[in-house]
Amino acid sequence: MAIPYMSQGQDPVGWVTEAYPRPLRYALSQRGGIPHTVRTVIAGQLRVRTAEQLRERIERRWFGGFAHLPAPELLERADDIALQLVGAPGCEVSLRCEDGWLLDQDANCMWCRPSRTEFHMRDEDLTDGRRSSAETVIRMAAEIRTSMRANRRYPNGPRR
Repeated sequence: MAIPYMSQGQDPVGWVTEAYPRPLRYALSQRGGIPHTVRTVIAGQLRVRTAEQLRERIERRWFGGFAHLPAPELLERADDIALQLVGAPGCEVSLRCEDGWLLDQDANCMWCRPSRTEFHMRDEDLTDGRRSSAETVIRMAAEIRTSMRANRRYPNGPRR
């Protein structure tokens, strides 16, 4: 029997946990389901973030650090991974920092992700070409994110 789709308003904690990737949900089901501590952390995070932001956090952290794990390791570490995917960011300076990104400023957090980019270019190359404005870069990044979200594949059809 299929579980009907749960809307965000019915149970925000449950709606956030639905964002866990299928391999992790399977591993958690083999270990007794989603731990109570994970649900408690999600409820606490819902005081400072929206459910959509937590779902995006789960997706970002999953593909950034756990999607490559083999099944036996995923099964062994499932509870810990579930907690890490929804846990609070470690920034000590800004409450609006989300894994190194300031949500309200649309920029890197200078405390936990300082720009340490070094460019090694010849002097004659520095004057060639047109540079993009900050607005253009922000617009292009937003278009790329929108395109990536639109092209996601959902096993049970698109989510609405």
